[in-house]
Amino acid sequence: MPMFRILPAGFCLAAGCTGAPDLDAVVAKHVEARGSTAAIEAIQSYEADIRIVEPTFEVDGTYAATRDGRMRIDIRVGGDRVFTEALDHGRAWSWSPDTGVIEGSARGAAALRHGIEFPFKLFGLHEMEPRGHRLELTGRESIDGINYHVLRLTLDDGFESRYYVHPETWQIERDRQLRALHVDVDPTLEWIETTYGDFREVAGVLFAHRQVERKVESGEVLSTGTISAIRLNSPMTDGRFSLP
Repeated sequence: MPMFRILPAGFCLAAGCTGAPDLDAVVAKHVEARGSTAAIEAIQSYEADIRIVEPTFEVDGTYAATRDGRMRIDIRVGGDRVFTEALDHGRAWSWSPDTGVIEGSARGAAALRHGIEFPFKLFGLHEMEPRGHRLELTGRESIDGINYHVLRLTLDDGFESRYYVHPETWQIERDRQLRALHVDVDPTLEWIETTYGDFREVAGVLFAHRQVERKVESGEVLSTGTISAIRLNSPMTDGRFSLP
């Protein structure tokens, strides 16, 4: 399986220097801009406190995930937990005061796993192909006056994402996916764009602290997430993720 070559910091990507950058070059510049391969690969667990605003509600959440395929998000209103969703090595479950603990659906489990695998929390772009996914450079696309490098990531289960890499900052500022916003509530598929901003360094790695999800066709805002804190490599017990 091909491995990405991490190119030296002085490698020239300017027009007329070495021609159009290839996939390895774009990935290398992105990883360098985020921090480094070593800093990213040192992340074994990720935890974030996030404020989520949607048209019909506002909630606070704590999201936690690990490199070995576990995640959990707890949702609170006024300090009280009102919902939990988790994935424990492929087995999904959820909890609410009304339903108690219930097993998750296969499509819900897939969506939770995608959130772990995407190159924003635990993994870097350079790790996608070694993890069995396919990454391609599809060309350039101008959005709001920025001529982005566009990558297509196809996960090992066939799910696709398009990533828009800024040609100067080398951060992923947008992605587009054909998916449902909340798959177990409404499985209807639609093109959703997520924009990322407020990049801040945590343990030597840049993370977006704000993301906005919109319908691509209409521009309607579906959800806004604002992260107040990110904690890396905090101790996490197995019981936090396992089905109660």
